[in-house]
Amino acid sequence: MKNVKLTQLDNGLKVITRTMESLNSVALGYWVKVGGVCEDSSNCGISHFLEHMAFKGTKTRTSKQIADEIESVGGYLNAYTSKEVTAYHSKLLGENKGLAINILSDILQNPTFLKEELERERGVILQEFFQTRDTPDDIIFDHFQNIAFKGQALGTPILGTEEIISRISSEDLSRYLSNHYHANNMVFAAVGNVSHEEVLDYADKYFLKFKAEKIHSDNKAFKYVGGSYSDVRDIEQVHAVVGFNGLSCKDTDYYTMAIFSSILGGGMSSRLFQEIREKRGLVYSIYSFSNSYTQNGVFGVYAATTADKLKELANILALELLKMTENITEKEFQRTKAQFKTSLLISSENNTVSCEQLVNQTIVFGHPISHKEIIEKIDAVTIDDVKRLASKIFQSVTSIVTVGKCDCTDVVEAFKTNGFKA
Repeated sequence: MKNVKLTQLDNGLKVITRTMESLNSVALGYWVKVGGVCEDSSNCGISHFLEHMAFKGTKTRTSKQIADEIESVGGYLNAYTSKEVTAYHSKLLGENKGLAINILSDILQNPTFLKEELERERGVILQEFFQTRDTPDDIIFDHFQNIAFKGQALGTPILGTEEIISRISSEDLSRYLSNHYHANNMVFAAVGNVSHEEVLDYADKYFLKFKAEKIHSDNKAFKYVGGSYSDVRDIEQVHAVVGFNGLSCKDTDYYTMAIFSSILGGGMSSRLFQEIREKRGLVYSIYSFSNSYTQNGVFGVYAATTADKLKELANILALELLKMTENITEKEFQRTKAQFKTSLLISSENNTVSCEQLVNQTIVFGHPISHKEIIEKIDAVTIDDVKRLASKIFQSVTSIVTVGKCDCTDVVEAFKTNGFKA
């Protein structure tokens, strides 16, 4: 990709930049290869808790000062935790990049984890936990992940459990930070109005202060299990997810899976949207998704309808999935490829999106992947590849989850009747 540079420092930390001279802003931050897969039943949710606490004060700044400093120049700070990565990032004018690098480095290198701040943030995280639990189209994906990888770290919720959130201590956070936040486990990225050399000027002052440690790999090959689960509650709709064993982001069929998912349920022109919403009016929302991790993945479909329409929805959905193994038209196939290429090129114009893409590629493959290489891989996919992959995916045991007035019996029976391993 044009103007992309990568340097690995002596301590193992990777610095990646993409210069976009036409922009005034820069998107930058630290990405750490740590998340839910690094946890166990005793501390699930600690990666997310640590992410929250990072902004709650350092040896030189209070939480209020952190917010005031970045917002006084019109910038913002944010963070997120996923199954495999925790990110701390900022976006602001290029001329203020030094301030953002200073603050982000400070919160990772000098956190205080003051007990009074910890107790306040514990309350915030519990409220986030309760909000997710009360939101059907959020909690259903936690249930789905748990069924797909039952009893494994990949199946536990990012937020953790109420019991664990309520007892995490400052000492727990300090220990977890020390065990996982190592230079050779981190990537620093900056995209926008910045040069690679300008970013490397901060190496001695900030980046090289992270210690290099022996990394214990958390890229376990978790086992997909599958099964069913019903969260019965008195709400108007029944939310449902039907899923299967998927692919890792390193799989040679990764782009085939992306095309397959898009044809099936990737937008307004997709098969599921047209057949189930537009023609039959059974749902407001329906879509397919593919989540790929370093060693594993899941594929699934989400939909929501009323209890009296659930059986009909399940039967039609099962039939639409089976059709993907038999008949894919050249028109929809080429349309989907065009959508992917356009999306790729448009996203590269957004420095925030581009920054995250470069980081993810570097974490998985060790280096960025050019647009040319991605487009070549998309062009190489054939209709037969998509049908072959669909047949392979549907050989796995289903993971069926519902949240609503009735249980998932009708969905399970519909998929069994149509030949799936439900």
